[in-house]
Amino acid sequence: MYKMTVPQKRSKYLFVSMGPGETGQAISLAKYISKKGGRVLFSVNKKINLPFFKQDKSFKLFLLGTPEELKKIIKKEKPEALLLFNSKIWNRHKTFSKHPPFQEKSMVSISVDSNWLFNKEQYPKFPFTTWVDKHLVVFPKKVFNLGLKKNGGGFKISDLLLKKIIPIGFIPFYKKPKSSVISKIRKRYKIEKGEKLIFSYFSGFGASHRIFAFNNLIDSVEKLIKKGKKIKVVCVGPTDNLDEERLNKKWLTTKKSLSSNEYFLTLASSNLVFQHQGMVTLSQAISANVPVICNVHLLKKYSIPRLHFWEVKPFEKIGVCKMYSMSTPVKEISLAIERLLFNKESIRKMRKAQRSISQAGEEKAFNVLKNLIKENL
Repeated sequence: MYKMTVPQKRSKYLFVSMGPGETGQAISLAKYISKKGGRVLFSVNKKINLPFFKQDKSFKLFLLGTPEELKKIIKKEKPEALLLFNSKIWNRHKTFSKHPPFQEKSMVSISVDSNWLFNKEQYPKFPFTTWVDKHLVVFPKKVFNLGLKKNGGGFKISDLLLKKIIPIGFIPFYKKPKSSVISKIRKRYKIEKGEKLIFSYFSGFGASHRIFAFNNLIDSVEKLIKKGKKIKVVCVGPTDNLDEERLNKKWLTTKKSLSSNEYFLTLASSNLVFQHQGMVTLSQAISANVPVICNVHLLKKYSIPRLHFWEVKPFEKIGVCKMYSMSTPVKEISLAIERLLFNKESIRKMRKAQRSISQAGEEKAFNVLKNLIKENL
């Protein structure tokens, strides 16, 4: 007599992403969970996130703008898990950070964050959701610990809250494309033999458009081209507020947006990434083993002095990127670009550091979710 087996129920996961960076993280984890048999519902709270899905119809997609709309989706779809990308989502809503607009005891919840902003006294303008079961931080533990004040970083987090925070590794973490794919991408952008390609991205929902970083990059590359260096630049992001003279360069290609897949493939096919402090771009550069320069804003006028400096500093300490500020002379930035494009030892050293902390976070995040769901049954 054969024993009948009951098919295991496929858990349903509801993703809610905040800005473009968070959407990139969410898509990566959503694809991983889908491959593992999970059912994914995907919601974005800004239209600016929709271009990420123009070549990807994998998920049931919702556009929502308020916690009340989220409540309706949860009531209708009844997911086992809610994933917020990040814990500051709807932080201007009166009660969302302290109290969810729904009461679903059968549903677990997590936030996925790429920062250390878990201190309302230090950063009162960034209230975070205190009611989620766990906060998953998308850095390796070594990087996260270096960001803490007790280890020389800029962020102070209480021991009680640290128990809810799990550093899980990088999300997104993609495998470096095959050389044939890289050749195809470089051919698309007309990168000739002996030419170097710089991938750049400066704009985002949270960080806003970093015009100073674009200007620094263009002026720095201009200096190198005048020295006879063969370089081309691909810049992703809005161009409306950029200087027309700087935009009118034969060696510059601009793209207002790319799908998540195109974004990574273009980045991974470059010789150098030049960005602001965006953690999603930084994690992709590390996973693709491409050298990185971060050009950050010190943000003194927002009462959050050196926030972006402290976010990037742990990565620079480890040696996976170089960091410069808004006021760094173009001459200095230009020399750094030259070293990371043409100096074999500088390139080798940074790539080695990147490989040493290269750690995918999707599997660990999925395991945390599965265990929470199991405990909640």
